[in-house]
Amino acid sequence: MAVKLEDRIEDFARRAREQTAALTAPSAPALATLRQRGTEAFATTPLPGAKTESWKYSRIGPLLEQGLLDRPREDAPLPEVPAFAGFEAPRILVVDGWPRQLPEMPAGITITRFSAAEGAGAEVLSRELGSLAYLDGRPFVALNGALAEDGVLIHVAKNVQGGELELLLAQSLNAAPHGAHPRVLVVLEAGSSLSLVERHLGQAQVFTNAVIEVRIGAAAHLAHMRLQLEAGAARSLTALDVAVARDGRYDLQQALLGSIFRRNEIRIHCTEPGAEVTVGGATLTRDRNHLDTQMCLEHEAPHCTSNQVFRALAGERSKTVLNGRIHIHPNAQKTSAELSSRNLLLSHDAEIDAKPELEIYADDVKCAHGATIGRLDEKSLFYLRSRGVTEDAARLMLSFAFLAGVVDAFPLETVRDAVRPALEAAFMAHGMAPGAAA
Repeated sequence: MAVKLEDRIEDFARRAREQTAALTAPSAPALATLRQRGTEAFATTPLPGAKTESWKYSRIGPLLEQGLLDRPREDAPLPEVPAFAGFEAPRILVVDGWPRQLPEMPAGITITRFSAAEGAGAEVLSRELGSLAYLDGRPFVALNGALAEDGVLIHVAKNVQGGELELLLAQSLNAAPHGAHPRVLVVLEAGSSLSLVERHLGQAQVFTNAVIEVRIGAAAHLAHMRLQLEAGAARSLTALDVAVARDGRYDLQQALLGSIFRRNEIRIHCTEPGAEVTVGGATLTRDRNHLDTQMCLEHEAPHCTSNQVFRALAGERSKTVLNGRIHIHPNAQKTSAELSSRNLLLSHDAEIDAKPELEIYADDVKCAHGATIGRLDEKSLFYLRSRGVTEDAARLMLSFAFLAGVVDAFPLETVRDAVRPALEAAFMAHGMAPGAAA
């Protein structure tokens, strides 16, 4: 007899509480505080069920399976991680939630484990850790705090130009089912800058529940390129919480594939006047894969701008979800905010759920949002085929043209050159050409 979802949720919560009770108390005060707050919040926050509105398109069944709360080994074998051609940035490697490799950095840039932070790093950690990823109503963020084995602090000092940096959140080699809870804190002080390439790697049946907090100081600039280009049996849940101060800039560009379960919760706060945010997302789901993006942009101060552009393709029996919310607070006058979501179905059985939202409490603003869902243009297909292009090649060309506006916005050419073949390979996965299931 099938076990009811409610019973599976209750069993998962019980096993999670047992895991938190079994952890050894950390020596780092900030990590100990994070664990305590996470444990307390998880104990009082119910897991999302069938009636939870923000989870209506993402049922959590794949996260509840046996083994997905097992603790990872700190000494698990490292995966092979191919580098991008021509990309030679310092690399941070986090495997199964454990920081395994940290680069040496020049003066003004601190990269350290939470457990090893000292001096100014410890002060930053004490001040900022947990300050952005709020726990209210977010059981998996609480679970991350409760079960985080360690974490990584990236701190760029005032007026330091940090260059390029690569952050890898990976599974161990030949990973058996288990849970991983990576935690990363990025702090850019006033006038600093950084280009951060964040890559998620691994296709095994592992539940990766990551939380990333980003604090961008006055007139600081973070170019954040996020790549989730491996699918498979991975269960992935990532919370990204960002705050942008006066005249700060945050540029988030994403290329994402679906997996058995993948959900990204993104909350960006424009906290002071002059903050500027751009967000791009190029997504592709194939087979029966799932990708859910929950996007919330909070305009909390006047004279801030944001522009969001999402392009999604869904084939076979896959599902893509985008909930894009723009919230204009009462004192956020002179706000300019836009969101565009354009989506293409590559088969009759694919599903795309797009829900743009505007919530405005100021009267002197310029805001716009829109969403479209359609199919590849038959006239364009006919035009290409009449000139000798095969149907599969024509569909591939038109689909890439649809995503090109987002991919081309990646600020690093080496990253753009890596994204394009990865997306092309995903089109041809499972021996299925674009449109073959239509």
